[in-house]
Amino acid sequence: MKKSINRRRRWLLFLIGGAMLVTLALGIVFQLSTVLITVLLLVLGLIFATVWLWYQANLRASGDEWWQDDEASGWRGY
Repeated sequence: MKKSINRRRRWLLFLIGGAMLVTLALGIVFQLSTVLITVLLLVLGLIFATVWLWYQANLRASGDEWWQDDEASGWRGY
């Protein structure tokens, strides 16, 4: 299960990175505004950085870390 989740997260990273390349290529081919291309690439870059940090932070997570609480009250019994 863990490998499946990591595979999906990597796939998301590849999709966002690919979207950045496609945006740049289409912007050049269709001669779109430089400002528009820059804004789109910045937004996609921020999304990519966020997903990368999320991927790295959860790379070794097993799901049973001590800080995870099963109850919404926050009570752990000690």
